[in-house]
Order: sequence, then C-alpha cells, then structure tokens
Amino acid sequence: MNFLGPFLRINTLNKNNIKNQLFYLSKESLKDIVFDSKCGVYIPAQDLRSKSFSKIDINTINLNSPLLCIYKKVDAKLKLKEGNLSWNENKSKKETTVSSNAFMTLSLLELADYYYGFKDIDDNKYALGCMHLKLCKEQLEFYASNFRNKDGLFVDKKDLTDPMHKEFNFEDKNNKFKYSDQAFMMAAYYKYSSYDQSEHEYEKFSLDILNMFTQYKEEIYNVSFEELNKICFALNIFYKYSGLEKCQDLLLDFLDLLIEQYNARPNLIINAKLDQSCMLFINCTLMYNNTSILKFKDTSDDLFEKLSKLYDSEKGILLKESVDKEIIYNSDELILYLYSLILYSDFNNIEDNSRMLQDIFKNQILDSGLVLSWPDAPALDNIEHYRNFSLKSEDLIQDDDFRMPEVPTPESSELASIFIKNVVYNKRKESFKQSKLSFDSNKNMFIFFITTFFRNQ
Repeated sequence: MNFLGPFLRINTLNKNNIKNQLFYLSKESLKDIVFDSKCGVYIPAQDLRSKSFSKIDINTINLNSPLLCIYKKVDAKLKLKEGNLSWNENKSKKETTVSSNAFMTLSLLELADYYYGFKDIDDNKYALGCMHLKLCKEQLEFYASNFRNKDGLFVDKKDLTDPMHKEFNFEDKNNKFKYSDQAFMMAAYYKYSSYDQSEHEYEKFSLDILNMFTQYKEEIYNVSFEELNKICFALNIFYKYSGLEKCQDLLLDFLDLLIEQYNARPNLIINAKLDQSCMLFINCTLMYNNTSILKFKDTSDDLFEKLSKLYDSEKGILLKESVDKEIIYNSDELILYLYSLILYSDFNNIEDNSRMLQDIFKNQILDSGLVLSWPDAPALDNIEHYRNFSLKSEDLIQDDDFRMPEVPTPESSELASIFIKNVVYNKRKESFKQSKLSFDSNKNMFIFFITTFFRNQ
C-alpha cells in the first residue's frame, strides 16, 4: 500500500527546508552540468588520468566531461542516447561570459568546502572535494590563458576553435570589459589559493586585481549603479574569503556611494530595479555584519521594509508595480528576493517561517515553471539522507527536505534541472507562462553560487 502515499500531506515548508531544497538542486545540477553535459570546453576522457584525477575521484561520479569553461546558452531539452538522458551539446551558443564561468568555479569551490566536511565520515564524498578542487585549478588556468584580452583583462569571448585542431581559438566578443567581472574572478582565484598555502601565484594574481581596484578607484566611481552594486557584491565575497583591510576600505567607499544614490531615488530603484534593490540589501547586510556600522543596518532595514511591501498576501506572490497586463519575472531577481527574506531572518536571529517566504517559493519558483525539473532525493543508503550523516533510521531526513513531490524529475520530464530565464505573469488570468526552455549559464551559475555561498555562511 506504500504507493498510495500519505492520506494527509502536511505543509512542511519553512526557511530551512527551502534553503535545503535549493542547495540540493544546485549541488546536483552543478554535478550534472559540470561533469557530464559537455556544454562547453571539457577535458576529454582519455586525458583525465594525465590531469591527475585519481581513480577514486573518477569512480565516485559520472565523470565523462569535466568542463574547463561553460558556454553561454544550451538547449534544456534532454535527449535519449543509449538508454540514458543526456544534454544536447550540439545545440549550444559557443560564447563564454566571464561572470558565468567565475560563478561556476566559485560554486565548485563552495562545494569543495561542503565535501571536505565528510573527512573521516565518508571517503568517497571527501574525495569529491578533492576532485572539485583539482577541476577548479584546471578551470582557473584555462581562464587565465584564454579569457583575457591584450591588456590582461577578462572579457567575454567567442569560441572559434576548429575541432580538427588541438589549439584553442577564442576571439574577443567586443572591446568592452566589466570591473565586476574582474572582481568575481579575483574572488575565485583567492578562494582557490586559500586551500593550499603553496599556491602563492593564485593569491598574488588575485591581489594584483585588488590593487587595480585601488588604483582605478576614482574611475570606478563613475560606473553605473548596477555595475557598482555587482562590484560590491564581489568585494563582499572576497572579504569573506580574505578578511583584507584593503578590500574593506574599498567596500566602505563604494557602498557609501551606492547608498547615496539609493537615498536620492529609493522608490524608483525599488520599482524599476528589483534585482539591484535585493543585491544592495544583501551588500548592506553583509557589510553591517562585518563592521557593525549602523548606516548599513539602517539602509538594509529600509530596503527590507520596502521590498516586503511588494508581497501581495491575497495572490500569494511578489507583485511588481506595472501598468502592463503582464509582468516579467527574471529567475535571478526572484532568487535574490527570496534570499533577501532568508538573510533578513538569519542575520536578525528571527525564526522566519512566514507565509510570504512559503508563498513565493511555492507559487513563483515551483508552480510557475521557473525550474524545469528537480533531481530526485538521494537514495536511502546515501549518508546525505540522514541528520549528522548517521545512517540511523531515526535520523532519516524526509524527501521533501530535498525536493517537493509535485515537481517533475529530469527523467519524467526529459528536461534539465535548471532555472529558465524568466516567467511572465498575466495579471488578468492570474497565471504564469514560461519563457523559452533553454539553459542560460549567466543566470543559473549566479543562482547556484548564491545557494551554495549562503549555505556555508
């Protein structure tokens, strides 16, 4: 009779449950994309041994094509090949963006932290941490060799490599560069260097980028609100990894300017730039947590109050102001809004299991179709399925701490476990429709990093 399931399904959604589900989705999706999708430049199977991937590493995971870099866009529809579902690497946009690759490596480094927590508990899972770290080193070397322009700055590229030749051929997409891209790469190189004190070159490379920010500080004051906000987020990440005073000094200067610009037009920024409002909230929250300077708490409290008012309790959704019949919700802005709610309760020691948090997760993340599928919960013999990894029946974690049962799996939907670019809400019909079913690495890698980074806070 087990197939009937429970007679009454009790709503178990709460803040920790939501965080756990999003972390599980990110962890498993990254494993699939990075190690098995071939959606980018990857290490051929025959070269894995020479890249010092040990036997235990390879046997622990479906290690067919570890990515050296990820492409910008790929079809999210999976194809059946030799009885297994796989990504269609032929339907990819062979362009690379600095930010998506930086966030991919940062996410893998955060997951290395997670898997290193299995030391003396589970050798295979601990080995996953070692393998993540080895792959990150390969990726960072690849970025430094192929993703910089003639001035040494990281820029977006087009992959023009001839498959008949071994030499890589990446061409600058345009002459523009973003300071924020340099900052996220800076964080990735520094984070990697922190694992091994002998890796001085990675730390030095990272600090060279930090010195560039100090040298060109006056010029950076003139970048857009959005760009400065991203720079501050990258510096907050870097400060979490390094604790360097020089980084904090830059953050103080740049955040002062952001707050000044926000205070000059708060309602305009809230209404027109929801993602940027949430990012500013996160930046100020992290900065107050590091410095205890009240100005940052005052700004984050003001932002949170205004952001909270966007929630419509009757409809159970975040409702952006718009005169149009339809409202577009980007996946990254919804995740940023959700984590703004979560961080507010975490940093203020509030046990927030509010209806608002539950509604937005269920209605706008799950039921809207924003996530195409969700990986199935781990097997019962997997120690991640138990509190404290005990494998004791009394410590068994329920499946809905990994995924909600109504969301399809990749196997049932033949769609990848990813976030699509956006969903559109029809105000008259009070319903959502999906955008194109494609994988946007910029949005997904950013979301995966958010969920892994804040799990480790």
